[in-house]
Amino acid sequence: MKRLLVCAAAAALLLTGCGSQDPLQANRDAAGGALVVGSADFAESELLMHVYAEALKTTGAEVETRPRIGAREFYVNAVRNGELAVVPDYTGNLLQYLDPQSPATETQQVYDQLKKVVPGEMELLEQSPAEDSDVLTVTAATAGTGVRSMADLGPRCGEFVLGAPAEWKSRWETKIAEDYGCRFKEIRPVEAGTITVNALTAGQIQVANLFTTSSQIAANNLVKLDDPKNMFPAQNVVPLVHKGKLTPQHAEALNKVSKALDTDKLTELNRKLEVEKANPADVAKEFVASAGL
Repeated sequence: MKRLLVCAAAAALLLTGCGSQDPLQANRDAAGGALVVGSADFAESELLMHVYAEALKTTGAEVETRPRIGAREFYVNAVRNGELAVVPDYTGNLLQYLDPQSPATETQQVYDQLKKVVPGEMELLEQSPAEDSDVLTVTAATAGTGVRSMADLGPRCGEFVLGAPAEWKSRWETKIAEDYGCRFKEIRPVEAGTITVNALTAGQIQVANLFTTSSQIAANNLVKLDDPKNMFPAQNVVPLVHKGKLTPQHAEALNKVSKALDTDKLTELNRKLEVEKANPADVAKEFVASAGL
């Protein structure tokens, strides 16, 4: 992994400000210089990185961003080592990474277990109601035949082809058979996003694995199937931070963001990126301003 470095210019600014009585400068000094906020290598994570950065700036913090770092093992290690102050993550996937044997699936259960297994160099701030989890979707026509939940789907899976990312088969094929008696006619590897949606609406597949904050679900009148047995674990957005990097004021700002963000709002922010092709930094500024920070 390429090592993430805090730039020398930020360190120089910190040194020249040591004698300042400016409370904003004092707040910057308390955290040890510029706060580095990172993201995983996909659009929503980059958007959330900018949201966190904008929220931290409202406290007077000096902030740098490190987008598109890569997979979870890279950015978690960067937070653990203190190279990143904070990164947005998702509770269920982070728990699976840190404790693969955990049976937790429900929102509070996942969060409580996650707090127990986060290494001592790191900590979690408050989780957000916003959730971006796997969801099986069907067209309105299929839903009209009585398929509105994964329990409804189970007995009929043999009729349907599922389109999903390549890792879905190894991750969920056995679990969905155990929980819902579902054995698909075929599980077809399909790139997530527009390609999956197009295959579903064209009838090439009958069930698609998407993500709950995808703006294409509403745009194409697709129906999310309920998951009454919580096969897919909760995936609430949560700030993962290096312990000691943030002041109480910084943490409070990020907690306010988490409270202001829900799944519908995150979906709308994604729509601006996907449909309007908006700049994620601009979308983040607008959201933080609207949240009253």
